[in-house]
Amino acid sequence: MKKLVLIGTAVAMIATGCATANENPNTAKGAGIGAGVGAVVGAVIGHQTGRRNEGALIGAALGAGLGGAVGHRLDKQQKELAKIAETKRTEQGLITKLKSDILFDTGKADLKPQAKENINQLAAIMKKYPENVLTIRGYTDDTGSQMVNNPLSQQRAEAVRNQLVAAGVPANTATAVGMGAANPVDPAKTKEARAKNRRVEIEITVDESKVPKNAQK
Repeated sequence: MKKLVLIGTAVAMIATGCATANENPNTAKGAGIGAGVGAVVGAVIGHQTGRRNEGALIGAALGAGLGGAVGHRLDKQQKELAKIAETKRTEQGLITKLKSDILFDTGKADLKPQAKENINQLAAIMKKYPENVLTIRGYTDDTGSQMVNNPLSQQRAEAVRNQLVAAGVPANTATAVGMGAANPVDPAKTKEARAKNRRVEIEITVDESKVPKNAQK
């Protein structure tokens, strides 16, 4: 009888997660990923206890709940960040894009005063999500040599990272990477296209171990 109760509870948990996920496709994506990971972990636990099938089912349920919480929090953070900078959802998390012309003067890596204020506002939001793992990538256009563009993009990424850290984002959760002219968002050789390519992107992924237990409450 205990076995049936355990399985019934796990199925109920999955069903609840799916019902919530159906309200938001991003949350559904998180729940699905969490269920898969949870099933693997649960199977290991089940193997150790001699009840592999139960372990996989319970693990899937717990993982779906965690994945749903991750998706829910990413959706919430996206809405908050989008009020300050262009922010989109990806398979891995979020990307917030900052245009270099509002961050730096041409050929420079010193943040403009207004840029510092905008980054401080981003940091105030990001600090509310301790599970965030940030990768700050700096990009240049394709004018100039790699000897100039590569270090400049690194310096600009570091300038944004340093400002985020100064505003309270934990230093050990943020990494700066210079990309030079790689991965242009617009390959055209026009002035407008090059302006789009000069940018700093903040990629936000999630350390699920740091998601608060009451994330969906």
